[in-house]
Amino acid sequence: MPLSPWYARWRLYRLLSVAALAGAGTLAAQAQAPGSVRLDPSPTLQASQASTPVPAVVYRSVFADLPQGVEDTLLDWKAANAAVGQFKRGHADLLKWEQEQARTPAPPTRGAQP
Repeated sequence: MPLSPWYARWRLYRLLSVAALAGAGTLAAQAQAPGSVRLDPSPTLQASQASTPVPAVVYRSVFADLPQGVEDTLLDWKAANAAVGQFKRGHADLLKWEQEQARTPAPPTRGAQP
């Protein structure tokens, strides 16, 4: 006769809870007995004294090892903002400008052979 679903689940939960309790019991048995740990109060006492010597902290900037970038030249940010500012309607003006640039022929470069 097959077991009903609720009874099968109950048996599984019971088995898992027994296993969990057994595991907790072995962890408690491995723990140290109360009072077996003795703390050394001398480091705490030394740290609480104002006369305790403290090593000097050497300052090192967090930005010291950052990469400087891949560009060799610096751009004028004011000129870059002015160039972007010419497109008052944003991306729509930029697309229109790109289409106009594609229609106009590029000026010939010096030293080019015909």
